[in-house]
Amino acid sequence: MTKLLPIALSMMICAGCAHYKVISSDKTILRIKAHEPFTAPIDGWFVPDARWLEIRDALSDKIDQLESSPSVP
Repeated sequence: MTKLLPIALSMMICAGCAHYKVISSDKTILRIKAHEPFTAPIDGWFVPDARWLEIRDALSDKIDQLESSPSVP
C-alpha cells in the first residue's frame, strides 16, 4: 500500500498540471472604475465597455458578411 501512494500522487499531480501562457504587459486587460484616476502603462486606445461591444458587434457583422459572400477567383 505504501508503494502505491507515491505512484498515485505522481499520477494525480501530472494529470492536474495546468499550462500557463505569459501575456505581455501591453496585452493585459485592466478594469477601471468610474471617477478613478488612470495612468496608462502604454500608449493606446482605452475604450469603454459599451462602445467596445458596439465595435465588436460591427466587426462581427462585417466578418460574417465577408465570409458568406461568394469569393471571386
